[in-house]
Amino acid sequence: MGSKVKLFFPFSLVMLIGLILPVIVMVIAGFQGMDGGFTLSNYTTIFTQNYYRMAIFNSLWISLIAGIIGLVISILGAWAITRLAERTQNILIILFNLAASFAGIPLAFSLIIVFGNAGIAKALAHALHIGFLGNFSIYSLQGLILAYTFFEVPLGILFLYAPMKEIKKEWFEAAVVLGANRSFFIKTIILPILLPNIIETFIILFANAMGTYETMYALTGNNFISIPIVIGSLIDGSLNANVPLACALATIFAAVMAILVLVGNRIINRKRK
Repeated sequence: MGSKVKLFFPFSLVMLIGLILPVIVMVIAGFQGMDGGFTLSNYTTIFTQNYYRMAIFNSLWISLIAGIIGLVISILGAWAITRLAERTQNILIILFNLAASFAGIPLAFSLIIVFGNAGIAKALAHALHIGFLGNFSIYSLQGLILAYTFFEVPLGILFLYAPMKEIKKEWFEAAVVLGANRSFFIKTIILPILLPNIIETFIILFANAMGTYETMYALTGNNFISIPIVIGSLIDGSLNANVPLACALATIFAAVMAILVLVGNRIINRKRK
């Protein structure tokens, strides 16, 4: 008993100081005005002014699109990796571990070098007369989705690789012997096994995209508003800073993620039963 207390006490202390207390302070501050008094004006402002509603919509929309695209590519990528030699798989997993951490300013700078107005892709497009490539802008919504995909896909592959590797070729051979075709095998055997992992991976990708700040800010500045961008502008220390309003937005962000996790867990538990 004593050893368990010694083991979990430091972890509980870190959770309390690093997560629980900040969340409590954030929620309380969201109901305070600039003078420190209780008010609902922060939430009234968020849900009545188009600027803040657009920030919420943009965050949800780009996270949904980037999450779906990243999930689809991750499923195909993880499946393809499991078909390679063991040594090649290990090398690729190491590379994907590195790529999953390659986000923020470094990723944005790399994409600007390739797809920026004076980037490599633009030069090739003009030289080879490739219209769609020349018209593509990394500073647009499509560019943001491309940027998000760059760090969503490696992360998704890392989460899906392990469960996909557990699928044995012998399962399909046995199904064929029993008269099943490939589509029936995928629908009745593979999908039920992988669906909980797919849902969990999508939730992680969605949350990862929702919380992205540096990449979006480096590519678009304040031209494309989202919840992280607005929160950043509200706590930048300028004369227009409004920390209680930023806390209210952050609370809404946390509530969206909590609802998504609860719904996802409910679906997963049903499927596993």
